[in-house]
Amino acid sequence: MSSDRLHWPSSVREEPRRLTAPLARIDGWERTLWILVGVALVGDLLTTYYGLQMGLTESNPVARAALDRFGFAAMVGLKLFALGVGVGCRWLLPDEHGLLVPAGLAVPWMGAVVVNLSLYAIVLG
Repeated sequence: MSSDRLHWPSSVREEPRRLTAPLARIDGWERTLWILVGVALVGDLLTTYYGLQMGLTESNPVARAALDRFGFAAMVGLKLFALGVGVGCRWLLPDEHGLLVPAGLAVPWMGAVVVNLSLYAIVLG
């Protein structure tokens, strides 16, 4: 029997764990797209909230039912669920397809922001 380090796991960490460690391997365009996802998510939530306060209605039937039943917190929950699914899918994809997930989240949410802002222009104009 040997007690060398080849057979025993080390209790000493090689590098410190950080909250941002999962993001360390994301760079370039993918990082930019994930930032855009965050901006689009917040923008969609804010413009939806403001539109609801103006008397507009949610056009997505699933989100509308969730809003009616649970209030605006349901909208936040739906967005966070979608983000979680996206992050999980990104984790499963190889790096060469890494741009697909953040683009698939950012584009529709940015589209929703544009639609919401255009509705404001119609209602207020």
